[in-house]
Amino acid sequence: MKNNAIVKDAEEYVFNLFRDKLPNNYVYHNFNHTDETVKACKRLSKSYNLTSRDYEVLMLAALFHDTGYINTYQGHEVNSVKFMEAYLEGNYPEDDISEIEALILSTKFQTVPDGSLQEILHDADYINIGRKNFNRRADLLRIEWERILEETYTEEEWAEVQLKFLVDTNFKTDDAVLKYNKQRETNIIEQHNKIEEHKTKRIKEEEKALGKPVKEGRGIETLYRSVYAYHINLTSIADNKANMMISINTIIISIVITLFGTGFTFSTQNEFGSIRFVFPMAFLLLTSLLTVVFAILSARPNVTNKEKFELSKKDSSILFFGNFAQLQLKEFVDRIEELKQEKNELYNSMSVDIYYLGSVLVKKYRYLSWSYNIFMIGMVLSAVGFIVIMLLSN
Repeated sequence: MKNNAIVKDAEEYVFNLFRDKLPNNYVYHNFNHTDETVKACKRLSKSYNLTSRDYEVLMLAALFHDTGYINTYQGHEVNSVKFMEAYLEGNYPEDDISEIEALILSTKFQTVPDGSLQEILHDADYINIGRKNFNRRADLLRIEWERILEETYTEEEWAEVQLKFLVDTNFKTDDAVLKYNKQRETNIIEQHNKIEEHKTKRIKEEEKALGKPVKEGRGIETLYRSVYAYHINLTSIADNKANMMISINTIIISIVITLFGTGFTFSTQNEFGSIRFVFPMAFLLLTSLLTVVFAILSARPNVTNKEKFELSKKDSSILFFGNFAQLQLKEFVDRIEELKQEKNELYNSMSVDIYYLGSVLVKKYRYLSWSYNIFMIGMVLSAVGFIVIMLLSN
């Protein structure tokens, strides 16, 4: 990047643009964020065999992707494209400008990246969700929203906003998943704990103001809301871990099968030399296949309810969609009305629902544990097998 004159000139141009025209209230979306995004793109792109053209296009898109904030906050991506085109038109190929435009527009929130370059830019733009300084950067965004959008939040509300953002935003590149997803999961747990702390503090303050304990219903609702949120977060974490194992091991399986298919055996000196590495490779293939199977079992949705749902059953919950889908609309509405009138029955139904959510989680993490254990054992034994064969062959 330092040796690329176009990127270097663009970096200086964007720096001056932010310095001279960006309002001071932009304490998050400023050149510091752009610089972090550019550096993250540079790191993440190392695992890709990008051409010099693709690398240059990626860096230019990263530099210009937030310049639109100078003119507008909502829908700034379109204005970012205009700044980029005004700078490059006449001095840069039209096809490359169109590629940069597509990259910038792909940074719009909740847009699904299409292709490696968009995935790299996506992960670089959201790299903070996988860093320890996530809360500090989030506080800057909160200040920015308060000053520019006039949106204010309590501590509890802001923690809930950040938790939703962390859960809904996933890394796309393998490199980002491996390097930053663990810290993202830690950040999710920290935000969840923050919410619980703020809720407890709020309830105590309400009790102090009223001079008596907050009514039972509020505490129970908080309990169920927290447990539901916790189960959903754990489910999301389990699915992310399973997807990571599936991605890694399908790559290993593809490589091993390709090696077998092309007759690659590391040696052609004699019959033993031709097959000496087959056994550890076959073992690696088998363990990777088993790892994928258990990871798929963990992530696989299980919504089948073979038994017909009966309203009279105490161990069934109408809140589970697999149950109420068997009812007619009027039956379902009438049943919900009954639950609204019967508080204890409503809580019992929610308890049953939480129990079955927990049962699903137990299965998910059991399969996930098997997947990780098999993967670890397979990698270790295969590596040991390769080493032993190489030593005995010398």
